[in-house]
Amino acid sequence: MNESSSRPRRSPSVVLLDAMLGMAAAVQSGNLPGVRTGTTKRRRPGIVWLIMGVLVAGAGTALLVSAILRGPGGLAALPPAGVAAPAPIVSSPVPGSTQPAPSTPAPTTTAVATPRPSRSTSTVAPSLQPTTPGGARLTADYVAANGSGLLGYRATVTLTSHGPDPAADWQLTVTLPRSTLRVAAVTGATVEQAGAVWTFTPDDSTRELRPGATAEIAFDVRGATLVDAQPTDCRIDDDPCGGLTS
Repeated sequence: MNESSSRPRRSPSVVLLDAMLGMAAAVQSGNLPGVRTGTTKRRRPGIVWLIMGVLVAGAGTALLVSAILRGPGGLAALPPAGVAAPAPIVSSPVPGSTQPAPSTPAPTTTAVATPRPSRSTSTVAPSLQPTTPGGARLTADYVAANGSGLLGYRATVTLTSHGPDPAADWQLTVTLPRSTLRVAAVTGATVEQAGAVWTFTPDDSTRELRPGATAEIAFDVRGATLVDAQPTDCRIDDDPCGGLTS
């Protein structure tokens, strides 16, 4: 086996340090090429210290570089040019494994205020319409028995029920030309006055009229009846009366 192969391999820093030490020894002994003997003795101390400083600096640099390259956290070697960097490893889910479902925020419920209906402060007037059943129908015929007298006359209104239901709670209105004319001696009904309008409603004898039945409402008109004293309007349940002359 060769002697060179049995020697331990020296690092670049050790080789550089040996070369610097050999150069320093040559400087101290004066065996530098191209340097004359006479001048060497005078300049030797300055040159020696200069070379020693350079050697020490170089040796320190070599040791530092060697320590960095040989340490566990040394510089990593760069990949050669033209070689692409390895792709990052992406972990894929294992088949059969259950992935946690993303949490869904609970829906929020917003309370919406419902406007409350305002109460109407208006007062509804009671209806004066007749309450005769829908299946009942009445007709009325007006007659002035004695014509127009000097101080009054007698008039009658005949009601006829045409069915098919009995007529009850009917309403008869007679409008006189003046509010100074009076109605009196009423039979078959009760009467109320509102200005020149007289309203007749049934009494116990005429409260219910069966289909085909008739009822007679009689009354006196008193006052200045010689001229223009006949009624200007007559209605039974809002239907006009017959026999009234205009």
